[in-house]
Amino acid sequence: MGRCARLALLLATSLALGGCELLAPVAVDTPAPAEDSCADERARAEACVGELAAVRGARDALRESCAAWGDDLAALRAGLTGLEERLAREQPAPLPAPACDEGEAVPGEKLLIGRREEVWIEDLQLALPARIDTGAETASLDARNIREFERDGDQWVRFDLVHPASGEPLALERPVARVVRILQSSSQEAERRVVIELGIVLGHVRQLAEFTLSDRSHLDFQMLVGRNILKDLMIVDVGQSNIAPYRGPGSTRP
Repeated sequence: MGRCARLALLLATSLALGGCELLAPVAVDTPAPAEDSCADERARAEACVGELAAVRGARDALRESCAAWGDDLAALRAGLTGLEERLAREQPAPLPAPACDEGEAVPGEKLLIGRREEVWIEDLQLALPARIDTGAETASLDARNIREFERDGDQWVRFDLVHPASGEPLALERPVARVVRILQSSSQEAERRVVIELGIVLGHVRQLAEFTLSDRSHLDFQMLVGRNILKDLMIVDVGQSNIAPYRGPGSTRP
């Protein structure tokens, strides 16, 4: 080998060794030991076991509470059952319903009447034909020769009532209940009228009713039945007449 070749080989070797010295050292990660990883997994497992035990404890406590509530509810039901049985034993027997008199109105039952009816006057033991007028506030009775007078400090009235069958006048005296003024469509001045009370029966309804006294000789009916008699007790069918049960001697219509 020539001299030049040996020099070139020496130079290349020097350069190679110098380049290795210039390179920086490289850090290499060292894996963690297996013991540390196992410890972490064990800690997490123990935490889960603790949480599960707490949940189970809460569940058991809830079950015990529900069982206690169930016992209380059963005791309450038993107490209510005993109370119902006691009330059933101590409840008095229902009173028998009183028998309804034929002449008395049945509570809650309204009487159906027509536009004309026979009204029984208990004080006189007499039936009078009457016109039913829902537009009149107060009932009216045909009275002739009306004369007011005083008796024992009270106001009374004397009048004649014409018997519907014989036409004979019946002299009657009654205490004055009150005095009203009636305004007629044919007159601008109010008419003064005396009011009396009479016990009447219409159908199965018996009541003490007020009547104004006036001369009804020019009218077809001796009596007019107004709202003071009808209210809450009767229903009027204007298409019919004499449909209410007649309550008089022998319960037969005259």
